[in-house]
Amino acid sequence: MIKRFAAVVALGLALAAPAAAQTGDRSFDGVYSVHARGVEAGDFTYSFRQTGSNYTISAEREMKGWVGAALNRSQDYTYSVRGSVTSEGVLRPSQYQHQGGRRRDDRPNGRLVRAVFTPSDVTTSSVPTGMGMGDPAATPAQRRGVIDQMTAIAAMLTATGDPCARTLPVYMDGRSRFDFVLTPNGTVNVNSRAYQGQGVRCRVQFRPIAGFGDPQEAATLSFVFARTESGMWAPVTIEMPTDGVGVVRLEARRLTVNGQRLR
Repeated sequence: MIKRFAAVVALGLALAAPAAAQTGDRSFDGVYSVHARGVEAGDFTYSFRQTGSNYTISAEREMKGWVGAALNRSQDYTYSVRGSVTSEGVLRPSQYQHQGGRRRDDRPNGRLVRAVFTPSDVTTSSVPTGMGMGDPAATPAQRRGVIDQMTAIAAMLTATGDPCARTLPVYMDGRSRFDFVLTPNGTVNVNSRAYQGQGVRCRVQFRPIAGFGDPQEAATLSFVFARTESGMWAPVTIEMPTDGVGVVRLEARRLTVNGQRLR
């Protein structure tokens, strides 16, 4: 089973396909339904803010109904990221944090995980301590030039050219290393709650590398993006791996770009 949430749904080689080369102010907000095992199982919210040469991301996933009850909140997470934007428009994370997962007496809100990114490495810490780093753990060479999964989404939505022509080297949740290899897969007409119009579809190869607790298998996923008047690409649907429920599908209910809601 593919393990641990990416969305993400969900970017070195990935950084060679840069975000739009601008250092102005821009924003994106998305509200998504989480579909798992054929049912609508929860919500995912994602917010990206760029101010000058800095960016922040906040996101939250909450499983609801009988799915949330069955998982006992083990799939509920909050995320935050800070980073910078180079003069070429490349997004480089500096600090990543998430909290959630399985609750215990020593972590009533789940484990708190922090990762500090530099161009050459990533350092991970957790509260409580003792988080496993997978077997095998990612090596220093495998951690070089990577980004977190929330920045991966931002790098796609701010991409110039085709968002589907790139490889994204992701270090997810401060431990799990994999590549997303995106290739164009045509266009599709979208008629959803969040967007009506033509979308660009990506075929995505998930290639696990290191840091997973269980053996992983490569898989093929799918993303759909809408091109907006701002030049940014709004993720309409994203398929992402998770810890515990397999691949989930995120379907947009509301998409807002630079304060303007898409229709």
